[in-house]
Amino acid sequence: MAIFREFSLILLLSAVGAAFSLYHGWAPLPWVEPKLAAGEIRLVDAQALDVIWLDTRPVDAFETDQIPDALFFDEADWDSSLMGLMGAWLSEPRPIVVYCGSENCGTSQRVAGRLRGALPDAEIYSLKGGWDAWDN
Repeated sequence: MAIFREFSLILLLSAVGAAFSLYHGWAPLPWVEPKLAAGEIRLVDAQALDVIWLDTRPVDAFETDQIPDALFFDEADWDSSLMGLMGAWLSEPRPIVVYCGSENCGTSQRVAGRLRGALPDAEIYSLKGGWDAWDN
């Protein structure tokens, strides 16, 4: 009888684990690096380079807190933001890393794509994880 209870308990725990896994999906393995989309860079890699940081978050978020020496880039005011960036980049050409509020905001990838067209000689990346990657 004890073997039957142990077997039932193991079976029940396995079923609960399988149901949880089906509901939440598989968690990424901790030792596997997350995949990067084309044009993305991880924070640790960007920090190893001397980069120009471009903050595409709303101006109030930029004024509250930003990556040190970051430039504010307003996509709505593209021309003046681009001129400010070009002044910084032409005086000292370095890789450019664009970031927005989070991994899911999409603004940094959109701005980085437009910048690649405007500055074809520049090395331009979008920060994976956005501001959340820096803030954590």
